[in-house]
Amino acid sequence: MALNVFEVALYAMILSGGQAPLTCERHAAATPVVKCSNGAVATEDEEGRIRYMDGTTVYKGQNGALSFSNGISSHWGSAGWVQFTNNVSVRRTGNNNFKSNGGLTCRPLSDDRATCDKAG
Repeated sequence: MALNVFEVALYAMILSGGQAPLTCERHAAATPVVKCSNGAVATEDEEGRIRYMDGTTVYKGQNGALSFSNGISSHWGSAGWVQFTNNVSVRRTGNNNFKSNGGLTCRPLSDDRATCDKAG
């Protein structure tokens, strides 16, 4: 499965606390890698999970809940918001982007670039 740049950007935003804008871009390498402007770097592990170079792995539960190997987990909150234990909340918008409680909107720019910023 190809490394999804949009997911890498969304999860990098969550992991960093949801306040600072970032852009992520796929880089050609022997092992596909996505590098983000906030310093996050991600690859895929042998199970197809997103793994950041700081050692954090993203896990998707059977019920769709996300958790991270650093201890951050999620649950469905009110009005369609997914709430994370680091006080970041996100919800899908009508155009399949994601908006955070910190005012950032995450969206794909292409198959190889994604951003989370105050626009949108």
